[in-house]
Amino acid sequence: MLKKLTLGLAAAALLASTVMADAKDKVVIGKLDWPGATAIEEVLNQVMTKYLDADVQTISAAQEALYEALAKGDGSADIVADMWTDHLPSQMAKYVKGDGSIILNDTPYLGTEGIFVPTFVVEKYGIKNLEDLAKPENAKLFDSDGNGKGEIWAGEVGWESTNHTQVRAKSYGFDKTMESTTVATAAFLAQLKDAMENEKPIAFYYWTPEWIHAAYKLTKLGEPEFDGYGTESAKGTERYKEGGCYNFYQPSERNDWLEASSIKCGQPPTRVNIAFSKALNDRAPKIGQFLKQVVLDANEVNAWIYAMEVDKKDVKEVAKAWIEANKAKVEGEWLKGVM
Repeated sequence: MLKKLTLGLAAAALLASTVMADAKDKVVIGKLDWPGATAIEEVLNQVMTKYLDADVQTISAAQEALYEALAKGDGSADIVADMWTDHLPSQMAKYVKGDGSIILNDTPYLGTEGIFVPTFVVEKYGIKNLEDLAKPENAKLFDSDGNGKGEIWAGEVGWESTNHTQVRAKSYGFDKTMESTTVATAAFLAQLKDAMENEKPIAFYYWTPEWIHAAYKLTKLGEPEFDGYGTESAKGTERYKEGGCYNFYQPSERNDWLEASSIKCGQPPTRVNIAFSKALNDRAPKIGQFLKQVVLDANEVNAWIYAMEVDKKDVKEVAKAWIEANKAKVEGEWLKGVM
């Protein structure tokens, strides 16, 4: 009887070890809704699936909710692939530098952003700086519905940058002459295409890397030079300056965020990281090591976006082709010491 029990336990142990060996690490990527993020998410997905045998899933949610999920560490979301860290000082202070519940890859790529107009607007009407939009005679050039105010695309609802655009409008005074619109990106891009083809003035928030800068002649409206972030949440960072020109509060920080915020200068290039939960790193250390070692290049991201948005290639096809063409980088750098 003891022998049978021993054999039974041995068989159970063997079965359990086999199941454990076959079990895949579940990884949930939080989906963001701009093309660059979509491309990065798919590249990470395919690398983790192909090389690390991960079971990769995705979930869509607002950005703030995704970072809260990463910090919570319950596996509801494990990765945010395109975290514009300089936009998120409170999350950085609380989760990255505070309790360490969110980890960033070692090397960010750099993105830029601002308010753009077609270059013909600058050349034809002399609108060169953001404060020029506060002049009614300039603003009316962007009035497409005849209500007396111009329109500016601020970004989509739920984007952190959309709130920044609203603060810029208040700070430079064009909140009185321009109305912010928040239509979906696809709808805005259709508006941009029409404006460029018919030489109609249009003003909008955008960023680099992005394909539109290769497709159209665009000019970023000027702002005073950045001298520092001035909010309490930026204290302790190398870009903090008491009385700095860039003071932005998130809605989660203050109910009066719009009134309390002030942006009177441009932004320096923004560091963009892959963010992942410490919980993922603890339960799947090889995946954590891989994510820390990923180094993205803004030009590569721009090429992915262009292939998707202009050449109309499927993101899965774009990611697969790039991984095949860059095996040395993926296997020799991103996966160094992992495989």
